[in-house]
Amino acid sequence: MLLAAGAVVALTTTAASAAGSPVTHTSTQPTAVSAAVAPTAQRDASAPLSRAAVLGVGRAVHPVVDTGIYSGPGLSTPRIGTAWAGDNVAAICQTQDSNGKRMVLGIERPGRNGIQWANTAGYLWDDDIREYTGDLPGCAGYGRSVHPVVDTGLYSAPGLSTPRIGTAWAGDDVAGVCKITDSNGKRMVLGIERPGRNGIQWANTAGYVWDGDIREYTGDLQDCGLS
Repeated sequence: MLLAAGAVVALTTTAASAAGSPVTHTSTQPTAVSAAVAPTAQRDASAPLSRAAVLGVGRAVHPVVDTGIYSGPGLSTPRIGTAWAGDNVAAICQTQDSNGKRMVLGIERPGRNGIQWANTAGYLWDDDIREYTGDLPGCAGYGRSVHPVVDTGLYSAPGLSTPRIGTAWAGDDVAGVCKITDSNGKRMVLGIERPGRNGIQWANTAGYVWDGDIREYTGDLQDCGLS
């Protein structure tokens, strides 16, 4: 079973109109949150590794503090979870927000019972990551283009019972990043919904989409990996 069991606290956040997205779109989205964002920390070469890297997309990096996971590439986008200090995070690609801050699309591998599902995905602030991430590929060109056949949900983790954090609209360009199977045997695709919607959702919102709502075959995508 890939997901950590337990409820996730949800709240509603209204996005700001300036910082946070490479395309200036705003949104109001439900978010899952377990702790406040920690202050910026200096990178510490002595910070402990929590576990060895796992097979799957990206490479293992480790937060130096408990830090936020955001649905879009910016600190003013909805916060949907936490990457805890020392945890194994799969760093996939990098981008910059409108203030020039580097954000890393990552998967927080461990879960927390009653707090957060395993393999929660979103953007992290690079300054809160111990390892150098400037050599990661750019998120703008990452993944393979796929298209939803209906308006469908973006979920924070690989499962239709995890918090829904956005929408992938029918016909939109979604970057298919990797695939994973949930505990019910349904294939989920970690994707980046490229277009935004003014007043509704930030551009480049990342989340898991049910494969059954995607037009193209996704079985040949890279595996997202396990917790």
